[in-house]
Amino acid sequence: MQELTQGDINVKLQEWTSADNHSISLLLSVDDGSFHLGYYMGMGNSDNTPIESLEPLYKKTIEELIKANKLASVGQAFTLYPGSPLFRKLVFVKQNYE
Repeated sequence: MQELTQGDINVKLQEWTSADNHSISLLLSVDDGSFHLGYYMGMGNSDNTPIESLEPLYKKTIEELIKANKLASVGQAFTLYPGSPLFRKLVFVKQNYE
């Protein structure tokens, strides 16, 4: 299996934070600050996977982007299903170049 590169991680993060992507989203747990992938499973069901279940470079990159103010949580907190933790979506911050 091919090893993931930083470029591969960056492409995935762009996909997961895109407003056009409605199937997989990068989420921040309001309860404990952990990162998750939220995804639609069909028939009105959603679930999530902790980012720790992926390569460690994903979490490291997300943490670095948040510290650099390039990723931020937006919107109201929501649950994916009854009893799930509260989440907010993570998106890339638009940079203003003046």
